[in-house]
Amino acid sequence: MKKKITILALFLIIGSNLFAQSTAGDSLFNDTTVHSIYINFSQVNYWTLLQNNKAYDDANDSSTYIPAQVIVDGQQLDSVGIQFKGNSSYYNYPSNKKPFTLSFNEYISGQKYNGLKNINLNNMYQDPSFMREKMFLDFCNAKAMYAPRANYARLYINGNYWGLYLMVERITKTFLKDRFGDNDDNLWKGDGSGSSCADLKYHGTLTSYYNCYELKTNELANDWSKLINLTYQINMTTNTQFRDSVEAAMNTQSFISAWAAFNLFVEFDSYPYRFIHNYYIYHDSIANKFQFIVWDASTAFGMDVPMTIPQIEAISVLYVTPLATDRPLVNRMLANSVYKDTYLKTICSFADNDFLPSVLNPKIDTLYNRIKNFVYAETMKMYSNQNFDDNITQNINVSGIDYPGLKPFIQNRSASVLAELNTLGYTNCPAIWTGINETNSGNEIGLNIYPNPFTESTTLQTNKVLKNATLTVYNSYGQTVKQIKNIYGQTIILQRDNLSSGLYFIRLTQDHEVITANKFIITD
Repeated sequence: MKKKITILALFLIIGSNLFAQSTAGDSLFNDTTVHSIYINFSQVNYWTLLQNNKAYDDANDSSTYIPAQVIVDGQQLDSVGIQFKGNSSYYNYPSNKKPFTLSFNEYISGQKYNGLKNINLNNMYQDPSFMREKMFLDFCNAKAMYAPRANYARLYINGNYWGLYLMVERITKTFLKDRFGDNDDNLWKGDGSGSSCADLKYHGTLTSYYNCYELKTNELANDWSKLINLTYQINMTTNTQFRDSVEAAMNTQSFISAWAAFNLFVEFDSYPYRFIHNYYIYHDSIANKFQFIVWDASTAFGMDVPMTIPQIEAISVLYVTPLATDRPLVNRMLANSVYKDTYLKTICSFADNDFLPSVLNPKIDTLYNRIKNFVYAETMKMYSNQNFDDNITQNINVSGIDYPGLKPFIQNRSASVLAELNTLGYTNCPAIWTGINETNSGNEIGLNIYPNPFTESTTLQTNKVLKNATLTVYNSYGQTVKQIKNIYGQTIILQRDNLSSGLYFIRLTQDHEVITANKFIITD
């Protein structure tokens, strides 16, 4: 029975990334649009100022901006903070196409664009295809993982076309509120000044954590006790205690799903693999558990891995960068039969239903046609137009560096993973329900919930008339806690009754088909 509940939770807890209606950034991350961003500096020496600020900030762990006028899709914002960002993408990019952070409210309190206070503009360093990070983040979001959204924008500086950039959502309090329903608890970034130690090992004394992680919220309180407890449960519990202890401290599926995606896409600049950084963990006060958040996936599709392309494409689904003991969360999960089974079911579900040429190649074609003219028009990009075209359909070598082609990588990686899973006894794995835009009927229903969060009751409003529909409410463990049948019309009044405060997921079904899904939060 215990295993059955675990598997049920696999299908439902992963859905905890369902976006509420009117999420901040919805129009900016509308996937059908290549946006336009104009940055107009009044300072004659703006480039020198940006460079000096970058050098100072890197040396002093600070964040310094200069003001500029910004126009996004025709909407003007004054006194927006501009700074360079990045490490390799800044220092190693061979031209002035540097990555930026835009802070809309840096000088004007409360100023936002599309509900966002800031965005990153990534220059897609070391990516001839211009699609690696975009494809990976789209995959993560489609599978309801906690990950930033991304979309393309043409950048102009003082009227000059600077190139095509990838806009990436920042992990801020706005992100936390949209995804978790609260943003009051502690957020850590696994990327401190000594980021190689952001390994989730138990370090004992408080000060030993300071160089491994960055506390991004509630810095003045400086309370690290929950993070220390998490690492204790991961490392110091017995094998018998391990699973129950970690489950009490962390939504483990939020990590396992990301782990599966990292492996499939060979995104090895991530916790289980080469470099122990590029993630956030947030203590979700509603669930009272840590949530794992994906960050910085610029090396997806096997970039920056010291192997040949055939070796990269054939990496085992059970591979962990040596020494595995340096990644205690994955190491102990693989030694635990329930967690290992959950991970293999997750990667099997992704490989059987989503990580397939028939699914991903059309997405690549769509992106290629959307951005190719803007890529061709660039004069400061790292690679030639021929490199861009070729890397979609074939492996290329530029200056001695191999770049796996997107489509052959998917073809070969998919075949390798499915063959290995078959030998491990995992085949024909069902798709994991994510709750995002799931519609078996082809007749998707829009659903608005207001108020949300609520205390005693809320109203569910559909944009189409329901006929004999059923509303099912699940708690965060995937258990059904309420069901309303025989629903007609467009309005449903949902009473709290005896439900405790927390996060819940809902599915509307009609004629035995899922027609929409969403989430709500109950507060006291």
